Amino acid sequence: MKSIVKPQKIAMVILAAGASSRMKSIKQLLPWKKTTLLGNAIQQGLLANIDTVYVVLGANSNVIRPEIKDFNIEIIDNESWELGLGKSIACAMNFIINSPTQFDGILITLADQPLLMASHYNKMIDKFTENGTKIIATKQDTTIGVPALFNRKYVNQLSLLNKDKGAKAVIKKNMDNVLLVDTNGITVDVDTMNNYKELYEKYGK
Repeated sequence: MKSIVKPQKIAMVILAAGASSRMKSIKQLLPWKKTTLLGNAIQQGLLANIDTVYVVLGANSNVIRPEIKDFNIEIIDNESWELGLGKSIACAMNFIINSPTQFDGILITLADQPLLMASHYNKMIDKFTENGTKIIATKQDTTIGVPALFNRKYVNQLSLLNKDKGAKAVIKKNMDNVLLVDTNGITVDVDTMNNYKELYEKYGK
């Protein structure tokens, strides 16, 4: 008889605290389909097998917050957002540690990965459910990084991140315990305005 696999309780953390200075605009609010880059990231999280979606805000939070107020999410304020991505992750971990809900895993992702759909997150969650003590990371070409799904035992390591050392630092430290989900050639990050415009013309209208 096939054993029944217990469903995992998963939190998603969307990192959206950066100032996106290279873009010379508020990247989180750039249009994407009928919403924004951040709105799209939230929608995909809500469509996936996620229990709670957290969004970390920092720069321009006074402008961004009203745009996402109608989503069923929890907002985490990172007042030290200028210290970098690692600080946003640490801020989120400390918030979740004090949450009344005990999560089995925490999926860390970014606001500027518009081609990643709920199906990618669900593949990660399925792999996590089968291998609960592992880190499930995303592989794009030769790059390994976020989205990444961490067992709760890594929360302490994540909570100690600082400055611009992100989740990749924890992945790299624990590579013997990492499983990968490939994007199959999909470009993940929106790093420049030209990159955004190109993706928007093809996929974002």
